[in-house]
Amino acid sequence: MVRLDHARQVAYQARDVVLELLHTAATDDDTAFASQRWLLESLSKRMIYYHLYGDLLHPSAESKRVLDVGGGYTALTRQLVAQHDYTLLDLLAHDSAAVLQRVEGVLGRCFWEDADWYEFPVRVGYDVVIANDLFPNVDQRLAIFLERYLPVCREIRLSLTYYNSPRWYRVKRTDADEVFHMLAWDGAQVRRVLEGYRDRIEAPDFNCLLEDPPSLFGNGRQVCLVVLRGNG
Repeated sequence: MVRLDHARQVAYQARDVVLELLHTAATDDDTAFASQRWLLESLSKRMIYYHLYGDLLHPSAESKRVLDVGGGYTALTRQLVAQHDYTLLDLLAHDSAAVLQRVEGVLGRCFWEDADWYEFPVRVGYDVVIANDLFPNVDQRLAIFLERYLPVCREIRLSLTYYNSPRWYRVKRTDADEVFHMLAWDGAQVRRVLEGYRDRIEAPDFNCLLEDPPSLFGNGRQVCLVVLRGNG
């Protein structure tokens, strides 16, 4: 468990492994996908990606059963598909489903599931479940997610995004005319959820969630990487 900061980013920048891999693997068609563009544009996002996926992208990595929740598609997804029993579970809010289906056709394998993780049939036996930049800022169901997926995997890897300075969003329900103002989670809320899983967390440090150093991102969000041991 570690909160990412500028010092860690400087250390990663000494060798930007993800950028090297992107330059090797990318095709012109990949820029159609938002996640690919974000990785190319953001050193911070590449550092986070490296911590979550880096070992899986190593040429000698043992093949694993991987569920990637909300991970989006990048040039490196093709490598994950080639090396692992990989499933991308993503509503694909930023991209074209038809374009991704064409990618599946080229690869000769259907790896994408268009479903909310809560509605997706839970399958026992995942080696790794990954959720990058999803909880709790995009999806506040963090505790429900952990209860649902810890029993079916060996390991869950999370990058958690939160704000220790107040931030809110004006949103509209898709099934009604109501308009809400949703206050983003702060580190104290994240801590309250994670403390219930202390014995499953690798190197727990809950105090780091309360700190508010200069952010790596323009919107001021903090990012904490957490690895939890599952039952599988």
